[in-house]
Amino acid sequence: MKRLYLLFLASCLLFVPSAYAARTGRDLAVVQSQIKQTEQRNKQIETQVKKSDRVIEQTQRDLVRAAERVNKLELERADLVTKISELDTEHEKLSKSIEQNRERLVQAASGILAMSKEPVFASDDAREYVLSSALLAGIADEFSAEMHAAARQIKNLEEVQEQKKMEQTKLDKTVKQYSVQRADLDKLLRTRTVQNEKLKSQQYELQTRLRELSARAQNLSELTAGLSRGEVPTDASFTKRKLRAPVSGRLVSAFGERTGLGLVSDGWRIRTLADALVTAPADGRVAFADNFRGHGRVLILAHKNSYYSVLAGLATADVLVDQEVLAGEPIGRMPGSRSEMYLELRRGARAIDPARIFNEPR
Repeated sequence: MKRLYLLFLASCLLFVPSAYAARTGRDLAVVQSQIKQTEQRNKQIETQVKKSDRVIEQTQRDLVRAAERVNKLELERADLVTKISELDTEHEKLSKSIEQNRERLVQAASGILAMSKEPVFASDDAREYVLSSALLAGIADEFSAEMHAAARQIKNLEEVQEQKKMEQTKLDKTVKQYSVQRADLDKLLRTRTVQNEKLKSQQYELQTRLRELSARAQNLSELTAGLSRGEVPTDASFTKRKLRAPVSGRLVSAFGERTGLGLVSDGWRIRTLADALVTAPADGRVAFADNFRGHGRVLILAHKNSYYSVLAGLATADVLVDQEVLAGEPIGRMPGSRSEMYLELRRGARAIDPARIFNEPR
């Protein structure tokens, strides 16, 4: 009996490890399967992220090209408007001159008519005959000259009218093209907005910190100085070539000039067209995008070699803080009426003449 009990106990002991081993093997297989599934899922996510990054990069490149087309059409439209205005001025000047000539022609014709009614050609008074002939010939010559001048002016007026008509046709075509290109650009901007949603969810803490900095900073210099953070990429060739100004327009105030308040300007003031497109002057990162102390919408871009470009006076900003932008990529718009952008170039706390890096806007 005892022997049977020992045999039973031994069989139980043999069964327990084998059952345990089987269960452990199944658990290990499940874990390995889960690990494999996780690795596959991570690879899928990694592929999606790379694909998403490529799509975003392609959108940026498309935006740069679209912005170039829109900028070109904006400049063309402005040139045509100026040319038509000049033609209007010339048209008005010619019209006034023709009217004045018409009055002189009427006076000359009246003189000839008066002389023809009472001619003094008697042969017994040679002196009166000569004087009358000379006077009549002089009036006739003057009348002929005025007629030729009037004909030239009328021809010039017709040419001006024809040229104005041609320029107006060009303007209408440009405006139509601009409308199409602007719609394409706006579509791309909406695409970028959707792509930036993931960036928006990550920036709440950073935006809060920037708002606190903005509240403490008394001017653009302090604001820019407070933004410096992290490692800055360097590029020895960055300042060797001049960059295009971020907006089209006319330079009305240069670096170092006295302002209306008697202060020395740390940047440029650029008179822009209504609703002018604003683009990034160089590759960089958006360090600040918010309203600031009466400057309107302010964008501050961090570039290579610790340079910062400060763009103030915008109506809208189409980028987010911490977003990477390419040179020429649209980043905002100026107000809907003629306005001015204030542009500063800074390196740390020091303001630098924008003319060192930027081409003068046009």
